[in-house]
Amino acid sequence: MLPRMVAAIVLAGVTVVAQQKPPVFRAGVVSIPVDVRVLDRDGRAVTDLTAADFTLLENGVPQEIRYFSAQALTAAAPDASVLPRRFTDSSSPMAPQNRRLFLIVLGRGRLQEPSKGLDALLRFVRERLLPQDQVALMAWNRATDFTTDHAKIAGVIARFRAKHEEIEAFLGNYFSGLSGLYAGRKMPAHIQTRIDDVFTDPLTGSREVLPTAAMAPAEAEARRRTNDILNTSGIESFRQFGGTDSVLADLMADGTFGMDFDEYVSLSRQTMQDVGNLYAGIDYLRFIDGEKHLIFVTEQGFLLPSADLDRDVAAIAADARVAIDTIQTGGVHTVIVDGMPQVPPRIGFQLRALRTVAEISGGQVSTSTLAETAFNRILDATGFGYLLGYSPIAATVDGKFRKIDVRVNRRNVQLSYRRGYYARLEPESFDPRRSLAMTRIVTAANYADDVRDLRLAMKATNIRQDGIRHVKVDVTVTADRVVLAMAKGPDGYRHLAALNVAVFCRDPEGRSLGEVWKTIDIPIPAADLDRIKTTGLTFTVEVPVTRPPTFVKLVVYDYGSDLVGSTYRRLN
Repeated sequence: MLPRMVAAIVLAGVTVVAQQKPPVFRAGVVSIPVDVRVLDRDGRAVTDLTAADFTLLENGVPQEIRYFSAQALTAAAPDASVLPRRFTDSSSPMAPQNRRLFLIVLGRGRLQEPSKGLDALLRFVRERLLPQDQVALMAWNRATDFTTDHAKIAGVIARFRAKHEEIEAFLGNYFSGLSGLYAGRKMPAHIQTRIDDVFTDPLTGSREVLPTAAMAPAEAEARRRTNDILNTSGIESFRQFGGTDSVLADLMADGTFGMDFDEYVSLSRQTMQDVGNLYAGIDYLRFIDGEKHLIFVTEQGFLLPSADLDRDVAAIAADARVAIDTIQTGGVHTVIVDGMPQVPPRIGFQLRALRTVAEISGGQVSTSTLAETAFNRILDATGFGYLLGYSPIAATVDGKFRKIDVRVNRRNVQLSYRRGYYARLEPESFDPRRSLAMTRIVTAANYADDVRDLRLAMKATNIRQDGIRHVKVDVTVTADRVVLAMAKGPDGYRHLAALNVAVFCRDPEGRSLGEVWKTIDIPIPAADLDRIKTTGLTFTVEVPVTRPPTFVKLVVYDYGSDLVGSTYRRLN
């Protein structure tokens, strides 16, 4: 189910609110899908259950199961398209799936020892996936495109294995102590170069990982709460979150915080990046059609100040129908207390967060075990599954998270399924291209630096004609990463570039003086294709303004490649 989105664009302190309306399931008309995995005590899939074996409840109220299917995945030829299929207005939540999408998010820390995490990940990608499975990789602030060419992703993982400990050492030194506390989010150039070397490959496309855009009110509030907490500087930030469910308050109360100041700052930075990447991965997968898994590989997990924030991440993943599988690779360090080995409370809270995120989103959790075992469990759980569908008896759509509970009349089994969704008002219509473009543009508009996944050139000119002011923006988009569609015109079929463009004009204080959002489809005759590849795609946008702006920001999104570019200029 896709969310109703409310996106806040913040440019130099000015907020512009834009709204988009993806589809939701109507109570009593369209079923809400629940993917259920059932494993026995040995971790093997249970394959002989029927609809009569299941009971499903929403907020504690029994629901009628109106749809039931069971499916085992089988090897098939990969899709011809490099990109995974995106959600459209004709997509069915009950359509059978014979492939999986795996977004592998590599967390901060050292991921190889002692569980052999990266060795196991390489075997998982190279040998264990079905040919039709789509896979992508995210680490630090870069991500690959999805592909069925698993060897390409394996190449990135191999480079990551060889270089990540050196990069982590640089990051640990830079983002620690007072310098780390007050450093901005931008990656320093000497570290960014090393990260780019891991992802640079002419055969594997990659993109920048950007901060996520706000979505529906409940989800936006959850993210705001998390970001506010993580961005509060100093050790005092943890003390303000008291109450019965405050992780850091508990740690401080019993004197077992177990970290000096440098360690605290480093862990806080690591948590900010890891949780930010989880949100970014969920957002990217939200618009993709199919069975979606985010595999989070981490040394020790992350430490949010409250368990409520762990549940926020998990609830947003569950709503997007994204199962988060968590794999902890660093083993469990123990300390001696009264002559007995004990797990430090901080590590215990980190492991609890991994379990919470996996269980609520419907994924698998693996801690303190060999990574090979963890990946085997993911394959066993996803190779066979049940799909249940129901229409909620309660028709109230209040935007709140509705809890799903699934039970089965079989003993000694473990169930994995998403534990809920956000109930939203029914939108009037849904345009998948507009919805996806809105999300990508808002994200790039919020980002302080230029986004270079699409390379742009911009010339902006202040013009006053007949007493009317506007800014003329001449744009060139390098065509090397733009994916062209085929469209039929009056003179036959031609190539088509489907671009969405936004231009924002601001004064020195960041106040809006004018902005334009446009959909631009550029037809390209076959005879001009070679020229366009050399010179780029060119077009002009005019923005009415109340007075000459000081700053102009351009954002371009290509629907074909699902890539975005942005640039920010100061006018004289």
